[in-house]
Amino acid sequence: MHEPNDRMTPHRDIGQARQAQAGLLPKRLDRAVSWSDFRTAVRYDPANRMLLAVPAISAKRAEHPWLGEAVTVHTRMGDAEVYRREYEHGAVYWSERTGAHEVHGEIAARWRAVGAERSFLGLPTTDVQRLLIDTDAAADDAPHAGGSGGFAHFRGGSVYWTPRHGAAIVHGMVRDIWALLGWERSPLGVPVADVVDDRATGAMSGCFEHGSITWSAARGPEVALDAGCATGEPGVDHESLDRLHSGFAPRA
Repeated sequence: MHEPNDRMTPHRDIGQARQAQAGLLPKRLDRAVSWSDFRTAVRYDPANRMLLAVPAISAKRAEHPWLGEAVTVHTRMGDAEVYRREYEHGAVYWSERTGAHEVHGEIAARWRAVGAERSFLGLPTTDVQRLLIDTDAAADDAPHAGGSGGFAHFRGGSVYWTPRHGAAIVHGMVRDIWALLGWERSPLGVPVADVVDDRATGAMSGCFEHGSITWSAARGPEVALDAGCATGEPGVDHESLDRLHSGFAPRA
């Protein structure tokens, strides 16, 4: 009786292994590769925020084709899990907490002038929006906006811009009170200068088209309708809204 040929066993094992491996290979895709396919292919790691940032930034760019072509790669901002990509006419920022939002034009310039995402304003929480109000202004520089100007909200405040008054930052209690009154649709109109914070007294004041808002812990909020704030001249027909009381509610 012949003994089994042990030298033939490895060949038989290799053939069986190849057949087993062939059954594990993915079938040929007859469709476009999806984001799910990509995540699987790269062994998606939820801890790698860049794998979240890249598609989110790309999707935001697709919403706003006027941003133009990319001029930088996706870039991580410092040690934070914040990513940015610059385009011809603006930039898109992403973080897991705020999502992806674009900034451009005079609003982006003002935001960056105070320190961008490292400033008290922090990251954008909205795209730049069009101001849907009538002004005396000419055309806006934003490809998607009209002549009235625009605004963007950030984690620590807002930046408003009009061709007539330029860019202004509104934040803190002044912003909160203005929001209760109805934002730019309120009798005060749009901000015409940055909110001033007096560190010595803790008071904050904001100048608007048709009046002012002042707040301090000692006196609370005070709102006044006065054209002098915006013009830099003594006001005419001053009308005080007095201090806001606990039952205050904005007009419908």
